Amino acid sequence: MLMNSVFRLYFFPTISRSSNELMENNVEIILAYANVFSRDLIIEESHQRDETMEILPANRISEVTALINRGVSPALIILDAGLSDIKGLAGLTRIIEVTRREVPVAIMGVPTSNSEMRMVLEAGSMGYIPKNIGIKAFFSAITLMIEGQIFMPQETSHHNNEKHFLPINDLTGRELDMLSGLLAGKSDKEIAIKYGIALVTVKHHLKSLRGKLGAKNRTHAVCRAIELGLTQEATES
Repeated sequence: MLMNSVFRLYFFPTISRSSNELMENNVEIILAYANVFSRDLIIEESHQRDETMEILPANRISEVTALINRGVSPALIILDAGLSDIKGLAGLTRIIEVTRREVPVAIMGVPTSNSEMRMVLEAGSMGYIPKNIGIKAFFSAITLMIEGQIFMPQETSHHNNEKHFLPINDLTGRELDMLSGLLAGKSDKEIAIKYGIALVTVKHHLKSLRGKLGAKNRTHAVCRAIELGLTQEATES
């Protein structure tokens, strides 16, 4: 579902819960995520990894606000940068105000530059979780932010010396072909015929593609490609 990622940690002392406290008590986390399929997979993974962690789902900023107003006291709130009503940094600011700065709030998205990251952190976010982060790093990031540390992915250099973030590991040309086939709703056999390759070769490249996208199956691979903005690149391959 999620991918490996390099990240940096910065200490942020104002909000902190110890590791012992996290282990001894049930931890509620609000996850406001636009893609319901991916959100449910994250919730499923959390249940398998930690029975004391309960992820409360939301689809909009307004739903997060409603949960807080009903008395939910989460250890962390994660906001998808793609939420329909997030309105840039306004949604982040709104949630920080609603929680009276007593709950760490993080953004999850596809960062394009280091300056974008700085803007989010300066607005009060506890961190920026890239959607292509590895599953182990994702849950490590959650724990660290609850404990009071800012989470920030490692930037990579770009041609114009501005710092940019790679949305995913580079896909090969053949993997882009596979993605194009998935987006078109083609079966493995139809993809093999279209590109003149063996069926076993198609299965090999599809497995590699799912691994790079962090997807569990074909449907999830399509969802991940849409989330990461890869559809145009795939259709042009």
